[in-house]
Amino acid sequence: MSAMHPNGRHTQDAFMQLGPYLRPEQSDSQRYFFDCLEVCLNLKHEPELREFWGWWLELTPCDSGFAMKSEFGLFSKEGIWEACTPPAKHKAALGASRQQFLGRLEALLTKWQMALVESRPAPASQPDEQPSAEPA
Repeated sequence: MSAMHPNGRHTQDAFMQLGPYLRPEQSDSQRYFFDCLEVCLNLKHEPELREFWGWWLELTPCDSGFAMKSEFGLFSKEGIWEACTPPAKHKAALGASRQQFLGRLEALLTKWQMALVESRPAPASQPDEQPSAEPA
């Protein structure tokens, strides 16, 4: 049985209530983009020149609710996410912040009678789109 998707504006408003994660300018009714800048690498620099370890997550509507694709990596001073493995000393904080967000997201989707499903890995020709494993 298919899930009933709330209308785009209602969905975006509800996702905004989950915390400072939704990036409306990078989202639309068929793709919602969330990110978290968890660990600043260079506090002494001007804000626009700082880099961060963090995570990002994309949600796309699917039959049962929403499909999720998520990565951990580096947010560069150019404002671009790069999928890469964070240093071991930051993995616990990154994993915990993502799990807290996922808990709130799953609670919201349950209220809407929807599921959150992991996106299937991309074909071998597109390795940059494969989901990351949870940091240890």
